[in-house]
Amino acid sequence: MRFGRNDDTEPRVNLTPLIDVVFILLIFFIVSARFADERVLALELPPAAHAGATKEAHVDVRVTPGGGFEVAGESVAAEALVASLRAQRAQYPDRALRVRADRDARHGAVVRVFDAAAAAGFARVDVATRSQE
Repeated sequence: MRFGRNDDTEPRVNLTPLIDVVFILLIFFIVSARFADERVLALELPPAAHAGATKEAHVDVRVTPGGGFEVAGESVAAEALVASLRAQRAQYPDRALRVRADRDARHGAVVRVFDAAAAAGFARVDVATRSQE
């Protein structure tokens, strides 16, 4: 009588539970990840200490201290800002937009101009400054 096991096969490791755990971890990290929808409008901000005159033609937008807007010298309501900028973009497709905001203008009004510029399709937005001389 032989009581010992005479099996010449090598022991095997079952990988199915390991793969299940890896997939569960993957699903956990995908579900728990924070997806932030951040929209950024790239700006070329000239430093005020070295501000100089530009020779390029621009489409000018002024933001008054009271929060009003002027596009190319004409007063524009906040609701019509995007339409006005689209018209300027259609008329001058190669020009950049230059924002001239008063020192006392509200930040929200300036951000509204940046949003309108993005909606109108301007690829370049400059901010006008004065030199500190």
